[in-house]
Amino acid sequence: MPGRRTDGGKNPQRSLGAHCRRRASGRRRGRWFRDLDPGAFQRCEPTLASCSFALRGAVAGRRGASVVKLSKLLEKLGGECLNSGTGSSAKGNPEILDVHLDSRRVGAGELFAALPGTVHDGTEYASSALKKGAVCILSSAPLGGLSGLNWVHPQARRIAGEAAALVHGEPAREQVVIGITGTNGKTTVAHITGALLEHLGRKPGIVGTIAIKLHDCAQKPATHTTPDACELQRLARRNLEAGGDSLVLEVSSHALDQERLAGLELDVAIFTNLGRDHLDYHASLDDYAAAKERIFDRLKKGGVAAINVDDSSAERMIRTAERKEARVITYGTRSPRAILSASLSDAGPLGSHLFLQGMGIPRTGFFLPLVGRHNIENALAAIAAVLSVEASPSRMLEGLASITSPPGRLEPVDTRTSELKVFIDYAHTPDALARVLETLRELVVLGDDEGHTILEGKVLCLFGCGGNRDRTKRAPMGEVAGRLADVVIVTSDNPRFENPDKIIEEILEGLKNTKADLVVEPDRRTAIRKALRMTSRGDVLLVAGKGHETWQRVRERRIPFEDRKVVEEELP
Repeated sequence: MPGRRTDGGKNPQRSLGAHCRRRASGRRRGRWFRDLDPGAFQRCEPTLASCSFALRGAVAGRRGASVVKLSKLLEKLGGECLNSGTGSSAKGNPEILDVHLDSRRVGAGELFAALPGTVHDGTEYASSALKKGAVCILSSAPLGGLSGLNWVHPQARRIAGEAAALVHGEPAREQVVIGITGTNGKTTVAHITGALLEHLGRKPGIVGTIAIKLHDCAQKPATHTTPDACELQRLARRNLEAGGDSLVLEVSSHALDQERLAGLELDVAIFTNLGRDHLDYHASLDDYAAAKERIFDRLKKGGVAAINVDDSSAERMIRTAERKEARVITYGTRSPRAILSASLSDAGPLGSHLFLQGMGIPRTGFFLPLVGRHNIENALAAIAAVLSVEASPSRMLEGLASITSPPGRLEPVDTRTSELKVFIDYAHTPDALARVLETLRELVVLGDDEGHTILEGKVLCLFGCGGNRDRTKRAPMGEVAGRLADVVIVTSDNPRFENPDKIIEEILEGLKNTKADLVVEPDRRTAIRKALRMTSRGDVLLVAGKGHETWQRVRERRIPFEDRKVVEEELP
């Protein structure tokens, strides 16, 4: 059964600090380690550890999953157990093998948390769960008309995650857990963080938007950026049993609002930025920011909050983290308040030459093989997290030299020619689209002639907006595209149950006062074909919005559609 103990309770005493502070050996593989002084690193690495940036050398209180009775859950978490048929106090003390929020996954001996959702109400499936063998139903109010045990707790949503943690032996306590939230950049930060941890000898699992990749396990596609609280505990247990010692999580605002991190404490919480998104779910931008702030509630005592100090919401996030008594590490490229900072020396189509300093690192030059200024911020976030766990800056910089972009994040397409550059990106917010277009604009600038910029080619931007999602960002995305691109091709994204033409009309409102050439083509494949045939030597085409996705949602159908493959198929 997924998530159940397979080691008979004999969980080896893994020393999570066994790989800490290993010294770099052999020749450094970085392409550009200007000003690199190995002696300086040897002097600063003990300083990092003594300053408590290295969170964990060993973990106390290790334990494997153990048999958990319902009475133990009630004792630790509170609430009342009733007979759902009579409403009276119930007798019986079954063993709880697992906890589920989805009645379709419930099996014999398991607990079903009947919670209200955005689409379905879990209480409507309580009877079905009991028929499948559930031994108890958790709910926020008493349920009548059922023949089974009903655990009633006013905070049932939070309790479901905490119960799952106890059932699975609190696996997160035995791992370093890093959570990343923010409107943009979560996937790239998680990708870089996982790669750096692995380079330093750790064994990370990564849970995020693109996929779930536990240590030493096959990667599987993700259905949500952050799984539900019970599934997270199962994943943490599986990662631990597979030999993993760390877990990197992308944390959405929905997840924070819905308590999906319940039962799990973070060693490091990263805040990347705050932009306009998800206002179909959150009542206002302020409510959206408040949801993001809740990531600091999940920090353990003495945990690290890594905050992008260049973001307009930084002060709010810093105040919240400080109230939670977190150790705040600010990072950025512009603010003098950045504890960890990077300055740009040179940027090109293969990446950026940077100077890094802070957190005990002397001013050090290195090459970041990722395109775009926004990826400098993403790299800084990952560096801050990794140096909070592993005091080994020299080896960490080695790892940065071989970093690659995750799928669908400024992903170049092989066009079989050097005369055309095509990039796929997941940008689906005004801020993200602006950052990517600003990056690509730099790629078409040939030089400067007596103060006048000479353009080598045009920037073409193809995008749409998702249906049944935040409508308030559609016109702003149109304005951004029209302001920063030379040619804008507006098409469909995932229209879902909305009329694609209506979505496009709302996007076009933002393009009214821009000077970009405009093409409207609702069919995404046809739009890509037209865009490719509009390009000429030196141009850059951005296909934005879907990134790594391999399907298009049209009403109830999921139609196979991958931007990268379609571009390759439609190349002239």
